[in-house]
Amino acid sequence: MKRLILAIGSAALACGLAACQSSGPLRQITRGDELYFNDFSQSASFEEGSYDGATLRVRDGVYRIDVTNGDGTLWWGQYGETLGDAIIDVDATQVSERPETVYGVMCRVRGTVGQPQTPDPELTAILTDTPATEEATEAATPEAEATEPAAEATAEVEPAYSPSGDGYLFVVQGSGQYAIFRARGRDVQTLVNWTASEHIRTGAASNHLRAVCVDNYLAFYINDQFVADTTDDSFRAGQIGLVAGAASRLGARIEFDNLSAASPAS
Repeated sequence: MKRLILAIGSAALACGLAACQSSGPLRQITRGDELYFNDFSQSASFEEGSYDGATLRVRDGVYRIDVTNGDGTLWWGQYGETLGDAIIDVDATQVSERPETVYGVMCRVRGTVGQPQTPDPELTAILTDTPATEEATEAATPEAEATEPAAEATAEVEPAYSPSGDGYLFVVQGSGQYAIFRARGRDVQTLVNWTASEHIRTGAASNHLRAVCVDNYLAFYINDQFVADTTDDSFRAGQIGLVAGAASRLGARIEFDNLSAASPAS
């Protein structure tokens, strides 16, 4: 299941594990060469899925996450190359009205969704009924064929990735708060606690989000305004993710567009 559990609540006035935020970022990092861009004009250009509680789809030129029954669960999709240092930008729109909604961007997400997979020669040989080696050819005698279980020919292929959710989350609430979290094995730990910000457009509105993931440095910008930064050494590379969730039983709809990743300028 593509889900994480996160408490969606009122704003915390105290800072999280990081020091209280100053008037500016600890590091000045700007965008360099673009590494990835997706305007979601092509179908199946990001991870899609339908689950008991949410659907994730590329539709009508956006990446849409529909949370059908909000219970504090976060649902995410991921895609693309494995990136180390990256600055990720996305336009995120909360379509639904309820403020108990969370959405944002993830960096360094564990997995290989959308990446070309190298076929396993032995598995390919089984599925195509072609011996992988000379030894396998010699072993394929009539007697061996008679005793070989028929189920071998329909062996299940393991998923190309493990949907663990490991990575960093940069999220906002529809009520006007932001936070940074680290997820490991669906265990979500706070790096910067929920904090209210005047830079967030609340309710049914659009916000431009930027996540900076360079070395062990993490920074969050909302509508081109710096709001928080921190450091963490847990993950150094991974995929891009988009995430949404709700605490209201009415659920939520979030739409993402113009997803871009760039290397830091040298």
